[in-house]
Amino acid sequence: MKIKIHLLGTASGIPTKNRYNECVALIINENVYLLDAGEPCSASLIRKGIDYNKIRAVFISHMDADHFAGVPMLIQTIHLVGKRKKPLKLFLPQAVTEKVKKYLEMMYLMDEILSFKIEFLPIRSNPVYEDEHISFFAYPNNHIKSRLKDKAIVRHPDIQMDSFSFCIITRDNKKIVYTGDIENVQELENFIDGTDLLLTEMAHIKPGELFKYLSRKKISKIICLHIHPDLENREKECLSMSKKYLGEKVKIGHDGMEVEL
Repeated sequence: MKIKIHLLGTASGIPTKNRYNECVALIINENVYLLDAGEPCSASLIRKGIDYNKIRAVFISHMDADHFAGVPMLIQTIHLVGKRKKPLKLFLPQAVTEKVKKYLEMMYLMDEILSFKIEFLPIRSNPVYEDEHISFFAYPNNHIKSRLKDKAIVRHPDIQMDSFSFCIITRDNKKIVYTGDIENVQELENFIDGTDLLLTEMAHIKPGELFKYLSRKKISKIICLHIHPDLENREKECLSMSKKYLGEKVKIGHDGMEVEL
């Protein structure tokens, strides 16, 4: 089984001169699975030569704009460029599936116009998704719930608090974990051990705390992404810190990076 990961966007909530917002393309035997869709993921897919028609599913970890804002242009570009016919599976936090459908309709992205149908699928019981290549599992984290201290959010009746990390098991038993945005490293405790490739955010937790925690887990390879602007141009410093705990296991991700398993 051929497994390749393309990092299309590695920035946190603030894009930089060198980093677009979060998006990872997992390619297994030419089948494409997108983890989050920060903008401009559609342009990044074109520049990497990734075939839109090979996208099996898109998984949105939570509804922050830097993880979701690329979805409308992705759908429009698939329609205009890909001439896709088969349905596109779009996995979302359960509370927002109907709202996202209405949102896309405002941009004329509906079944009556598109060359393909969008399947709006809520992230619920595990496995969230399975096919002949992989199984996707979702694990809740506290990234959005931590904002309950914000009175403006608490007062807003339509805010949903669901946020997830994803664990992907391939049919040849490779394990890939994508943390999404987490509040605390302990949120990874129940599914992190035995990971072949960890794609971990590094914007909401301190690098030293993250590396120290991961050093106690069985993980073969670690790619850091979702890089906060404060860590831009501090790659050597972060790698020096990681080596203290994890040796050569850690790499700092950048847009365009490709990883094979």
